[in-house]
Amino acid sequence: MACQDAMVWTQKRRMIAVVFAVMCLSGVGVLAFPHAGNHHAEQWHGDGTTLNLPEIILGRCYEYITMKNPGVGNKDCIQLLNMLAASVMNKNQCDIRPEDYEELMAVTSYPILCDRSVFWSNTNELVHRYANAAQNLVTMEDTLLGYIVNGLLWCGKSYASEFNYQSCPSRYDCENNPISVFWKLASEHFAKQACGVIHVMLNGSSTTGAIQPNSIFRTIEVPNLDPLRVKEVKIWVMDNIEGPDRDSCGSPRLLELESTLKKWNIHSSCVDNYWPAQILQCVSNPGKCLQV
Repeated sequence: MACQDAMVWTQKRRMIAVVFAVMCLSGVGVLAFPHAGNHHAEQWHGDGTTLNLPEIILGRCYEYITMKNPGVGNKDCIQLLNMLAASVMNKNQCDIRPEDYEELMAVTSYPILCDRSVFWSNTNELVHRYANAAQNLVTMEDTLLGYIVNGLLWCGKSYASEFNYQSCPSRYDCENNPISVFWKLASEHFAKQACGVIHVMLNGSSTTGAIQPNSIFRTIEVPNLDPLRVKEVKIWVMDNIEGPDRDSCGSPRLLELESTLKKWNIHSSCVDNYWPAQILQCVSNPGKCLQV
């Protein structure tokens, strides 16, 4: 009974800490972020900060470190939330810089085993289904920080220590907005950690080609692969289950990618419609997958 009482008390303490942190970030309680003055709300073209962002982040963080990947060790989820908030609050939302997130990246970083890293471009759903099925593969969204903020939006206000829930700058407003800067930096860190044999899943049915010249994969991740750590890049070009087949191995852009890797002494290989991943497509679309 003593052990059970101790576990219950630990859970209660954690819940109290979560509630306290949420109160601080939502403007309730003695440690609420103060307003810097009566300024008009900034209006941007993008959607505002995801509702209940602090609660979502804390919930995902505790789920990750206790259930999804306990091997990362004990992390202070409240600290991570506060660091994310500090990265964007009381700052020009069109002048967010990589260094604003560097401390957060450092605190959440942990080694990723070689041969596990998976990169992707325009194959969001399929690549994560495959990585989850394979169990031993890791996308950036499977890392601690990627998992916590995946699919969320956030930005601050230039004049106050609070999130802006009305609107956030999109890439149409400015390039150095909170979301764009964050994912570019996270992608850079993820690429630099990759080692051994890595995998890349691309979309051969995309109207803009399997590799978009301005994509994060091509502009951020590929240039930050370490030739001393990465032995091979396995490229999977996946068509949508109904097609069309617009791009494939041997196309100019794929050849350009392989040529670039070769210059860095990184071996590469390319496979069209990688069979194990295509099975997952067929499972979801049995009537449209007559023969593979």
